[in-house]
Amino acid sequence: MESIRIEVGNLADLEILSKEFNIPKKELIAFHNQHCSLHEILPDHLPKYIKYLYIPADIQIQRKDKIVNSRIDLPDTLADLTYGVLIKDALSGIQMHYLVDIQREYENKVSFTKRKMYVDDQELELMMEKLIESASEALYPLDFSLKKDGKIDKILNGKEIRKRWEKEYLPKIKQYYVGSVAEEFIDKLNGFYENIDEAPEDLYTNIFYPIFFLPLYTSYPNYEKEESLSFNFSGIDQFVSYAAHFSMQKTFTEQDQILIHVTGEEEDNGEVGGKRGSLNVMYRVDKNTKYITSVEAELSTFYRNEEIKIYIEIYQQKSYI
Repeated sequence: MESIRIEVGNLADLEILSKEFNIPKKELIAFHNQHCSLHEILPDHLPKYIKYLYIPADIQIQRKDKIVNSRIDLPDTLADLTYGVLIKDALSGIQMHYLVDIQREYENKVSFTKRKMYVDDQELELMMEKLIESASEALYPLDFSLKKDGKIDKILNGKEIRKRWEKEYLPKIKQYYVGSVAEEFIDKLNGFYENIDEAPEDLYTNIFYPIFFLPLYTSYPNYEKEESLSFNFSGIDQFVSYAAHFSMQKTFTEQDQILIHVTGEEEDNGEVGGKRGSLNVMYRVDKNTKYITSVEAELSTFYRNEEIKIYIEIYQQKSYI
């Protein structure tokens, strides 16, 4: 069988190479040893002095078809997408789920609609839950543009949203929800809608937005990159920052998806000896369309010496549930 020599580079693990080439480790070693020079003979591991590996030529040809480009560009094709979203607060045990509809239009424009939310598989019952849900309905449809890396850039229909809030939703909410707690919350909502044009970053208080619209669409030198990321923990009403490491799998999965793994440790918050939370997010991106197909995330931080965790799952729906 014809062989081809490839450069090993910094990857010095035969188990990983075995999986990458889809060749059992013993067969990989045996084939290499049949075609290499005496000083390149492999034992049962990959010594650091070995710079090249001999593999079957047909395997390398197949592998090239599976290699992921180290740059992902933001999709520019029209699409109607629906995602199921599940968010779980580990501290309270509360679990929320809902559907979102995302229309991708030309020039990086997005039209976004959130459907009815359920808490612990039940319709909302508590007064504040209903108030939040009623108020959020004024936000949709929400139109915004995206930056080239996939982050939200500008809200495009702020005037419509503000008018919808002031004329339709605010009067009904004031009439139905009374009391000092409700009034205080309504004042906050009113401030949000009044400044909707000027502060698109306020959307990021809802953890769905910074998770889903993460800066994925960019270059990954050596299939990696570093970036600082922040996410809001609504239970403590605080943003938490992480030193994040992005790692892209070099080959497509068997389902023709691109895997991007984002991990990180909470950045120093100034508290000496304080415990730090962590970040662990796995993105699956379609090979052809470059649209996200799924996200699985776990975020944690420490508040008053107690660990707080949030779990998030986002899956593209092929049809409505």
